[in-house]
Amino acid sequence: MRGKRLNRLLQLIALLRGPTSWNARRLAEHFQTSRRNVYRDLAVLELAGVPYYFDPDFGDGGGYRIRPEWWFPSVGLTQQECLDLAVLVRIAETGNIPLLDQVSEARDKLLGTLPAKQQDIIRTASELFDIFRIGLAEHGHSRSIMLCLQQALIQRIQIKGSYRSHGKKRAASVSLQPRRIFLCGNAWYLAAHCNKAKDTKLYRIARFTQAELVDRRATVDHRFSLREYLGNAWTVHRGDRDWYVEIIFTAEAAPLVSETCWHHTQELELQSDGSLIFRATVSGLEEIQYWVLGWGPRARVKKPNELRAQVQSLCASTMSSYHD
Repeated sequence: MRGKRLNRLLQLIALLRGPTSWNARRLAEHFQTSRRNVYRDLAVLELAGVPYYFDPDFGDGGGYRIRPEWWFPSVGLTQQECLDLAVLVRIAETGNIPLLDQVSEARDKLLGTLPAKQQDIIRTASELFDIFRIGLAEHGHSRSIMLCLQQALIQRIQIKGSYRSHGKKRAASVSLQPRRIFLCGNAWYLAAHCNKAKDTKLYRIARFTQAELVDRRATVDHRFSLREYLGNAWTVHRGDRDWYVEIIFTAEAAPLVSETCWHHTQELELQSDGSLIFRATVSGLEEIQYWVLGWGPRARVKKPNELRAQVQSLCASTMSSYHD
């Protein structure tokens, strides 16, 4: 009980130093306790020398505040760490990124423990940085799924649910032992052991229609490595073999290609005419062919012939779709 109350007191200090107005009623609702306990906690803060006061003009109906010259002992973030935190929160807020949807609340609680100067840096930076079009797949409808998978991983238990594979009209029942959740490209994925197939598979989280925890322990495979499982896949889909690829980019595209790490095996060689040779070893050709096609005439496949033929076929199919 003492530990629980101490935790509540620490949270109370953080809340009263934050930007939100808190009166006794709101605090009681937040902590799911009585107003009498709230007043008792405030009395403890007073005995401890925490200079709080009630500001009748703060928020709707007034609220308690802690004088700005006082701060709770903190880790003391550097200016750069403050800026990084502000940018992270802006990314989470504007990108609607699942698993980061409460990072704003975490920031506000942390603000309450920081000196005024560091608080000002974070608030100012939050107003100066904006994030547009991260390009993530819509996961808003998957929040309950994400929370379920989180708990399954933390508690190391299994899940069951319904999953609609790409191209399928109906969802199928699945029984899984989650291994990892990861963000790749524009979507969140789950790597999980499928009990039916007795193998590890990838699942795009947005395609789950339902998921729930199962009171059955998941086997813990300490040898499982997501990097090894994905191999040299261009993004997430690992083919049946590795391919060595060489792609020649025009001088116009070379600077754009060289400023990004597209694959962990890539090697770049700038030519005297300004063009660029892109080399990599990838598992499967299905994903990289669409990447090459996206560069249009600024990219030409040199190796392997199989990739060259696939891109040519895609080009022909694209052209035929524009013929009336």
